[in-house]
Amino acid sequence: MQVDPAVPPTPVPDPPLGEAFFHEPSDTVRFQVAQAGAAVHASVSRQALRHHFGAGESQADLLTCFQAHSRQIHAVVLRRLGEGALEPVMLREAHFTLP
Repeated sequence: MQVDPAVPPTPVPDPPLGEAFFHEPSDTVRFQVAQAGAAVHASVSRQALRHHFGAGESQADLLTCFQAHSRQIHAVVLRRLGEGALEPVMLREAHFTLP
């Protein structure tokens, strides 16, 4: 397939992001973040959700807390990618405390 340089490329829309879910073996909430037309896989630890955001113990509490703070959590994932983190981005307590 040849690309015509006179025709501007069609923007690629962000893919639909999957639902966040609790992953028991890793004790994390796993989710995706849209970046430049692609889905980036990420997770946030139970400890980070509990200590930084005040989440309860149950999986439902962790997911509710994640949803309530998803904008801030997604921003931290994007910041970590900008710092050179590789996918999947794993967030721990220290990632929510800026130096």
